[in-house]
Amino acid sequence: MCGLAFLHAPALGEAERMLRIGGALDDMSHRGPDARAAIAGETFTAGHLRLAIVDLVGGAQPMRDPSGRWTLVFNGEIYNFRALRESLASRWTFRDASDTEVLLAGLVLEGERFIERLDGMWAFVLHDAGDGSMLASRDRFGKKPLYYRAEGGKTAFASELPSLRLLLPDMPWRESDPDVADYFRFGYTMPGRTCFVDTHEVLPGHWMKITSDGRRDEIRYWNPTGEPLAIGFEEAAEEVRALLATAVESRQLAADVEVGAFLSGGVDSTVVCALAKRLGAGNLRTFTAGFGESTYDERPFAARAAAELGTRHIAEELQSADAMPLARTLSLRMGQPFGDASLVPSSLVARVAGAHVKVVLTGDGGDEVFGGYARYAGRLLRDRYRKVPAFLRRGIEEAVLAFPEPFAHHSGSFLKRAHLFVALAREPAGAYSAPPAIRAAILQRLSPHLPAGRSAPAAPWPEQGDDVRHMMLRDWLTWMPQDILAKVDRATMAHSVEARSPFLDRRLVEFVLRLPWHWHFDGLKGKRLLKRAMRGHAPDFIWSRRKQGFASPVAHWLRGGLGDEIAQMLPLLEGSMVDRSEIHRLLVEHRGGAVDHSQPLWLVYSYLLWRESL
Repeated sequence: MCGLAFLHAPALGEAERMLRIGGALDDMSHRGPDARAAIAGETFTAGHLRLAIVDLVGGAQPMRDPSGRWTLVFNGEIYNFRALRESLASRWTFRDASDTEVLLAGLVLEGERFIERLDGMWAFVLHDAGDGSMLASRDRFGKKPLYYRAEGGKTAFASELPSLRLLLPDMPWRESDPDVADYFRFGYTMPGRTCFVDTHEVLPGHWMKITSDGRRDEIRYWNPTGEPLAIGFEEAAEEVRALLATAVESRQLAADVEVGAFLSGGVDSTVVCALAKRLGAGNLRTFTAGFGESTYDERPFAARAAAELGTRHIAEELQSADAMPLARTLSLRMGQPFGDASLVPSSLVARVAGAHVKVVLTGDGGDEVFGGYARYAGRLLRDRYRKVPAFLRRGIEEAVLAFPEPFAHHSGSFLKRAHLFVALAREPAGAYSAPPAIRAAILQRLSPHLPAGRSAPAAPWPEQGDDVRHMMLRDWLTWMPQDILAKVDRATMAHSVEARSPFLDRRLVEFVLRLPWHWHFDGLKGKRLLKRAMRGHAPDFIWSRRKQGFASPVAHWLRGGLGDEIAQMLPLLEGSMVDRSEIHRLLVEHRGGAVDHSQPLWLVYSYLLWRESL
């Protein structure tokens, strides 16, 4: 895993380009502490930071082909690089054993179509000195980030937004109102967008080519079929188990260093660890962390799973004194507002793992692929609930709202779940593009004149009318890359740790995509197909656990120092689309214990930190 920076600027001298690349690499040095290098061409400079995982001796970047025409900077891992290498060996004399040279050789020999053969996670830029073009791509799900800006004869790419800004310090970096509007709606921008004007990210599942005259083409290379398979439920479960085992094994083998795993004691991480142990990881290290607040602490469940699996388990308690300074640092590290406060505990558990290993397996993607989120069950329940007579619904909702909303995590509080369901039931009907970050009524008060946002990305599969299936597939396109994968990348790379996600294996996802969506649900409970596939192959207790998730006790922080910090920063909202008086009201209500406003207040906090940095 690595960090990359690339600057094409013919009007700048080599010394200036090198200076800017050096500053960008300094800024994200955490992404690659093992090696650092830069190469200057006639019109461009490419820089790279390396976290050495495959071929610890070879694989140095930036990497050039023997002729010197092509220059590659690459962040990620290609899990099938050995098979690809064999297929290219008759046409290429390999100089090392790295996946980087396999990627370079394939792109030089086969061009863009080689990308479709890759199995892994990646973000790369390939410069062709022959015609002056730049080819960039990201993996199918967007696990690895790649931001860019092309303007005024300059084109810059970087793994992180703060580093991109350092490559183009002479350009204005202004707030993009439509994208900030999407941030307040969803907690992030739409794929391909950022909160800066004229600043983008390469779309997941796409390659992009920029020619020497500035013309830009972006093509989707991954177009999975949604055509139904003629297969029974039991046969499908067996295939899921086989595909998932292969995905775990490939992510264990594609490393020349020890591979550990995150373990929360939930379904997804425990399934991954169970398969890793079965496939030969005899001394598997597992890691978890939790807060002292009981409803935000999964350590007891992780300890039970580790004991049953026989892993070498390490657990730590996360202290609020550590979490609060990190919340500010990580928010700034994102380079734009980010609405998911679980970024903080994710980074803290990565810090625990980083003291022991360079690579961890995770359960990310399991909820999206197998229908594990409570919002899917909530949508099914809401459809039934709306058939109840209106007067009865009013009575139910009034009874729930008569009690203050607790600050506990919803997994440990029935009343909290009831409040969340009432809010869902009252949301206006509309097309689903991503889970809303906050309730519509609060958003209306927070920003009465919120502008229109960006369109959601087009789906690469046929749209169907099934409501829950539509939600699941839309989450693959928006929520997963923009929230889950962005969070995991920054959280782990902040501590020089690479995260690998077996549930996001291409073959597994393409198989599940072709199955009936209702196979994932048993009444209102999700992951029915995954449970059938893995029952008897993982500890039994996980199947009856209520989903918890890795959340932060933001509600408690807001009653202390975090609330004070937001109150002091409110003048930064001058000239913004956010109503300062509404923020003050939310703070007062929250700190008085009347209602939990932690999510809208966290959205505002992250936005304030970003405006402070502009």
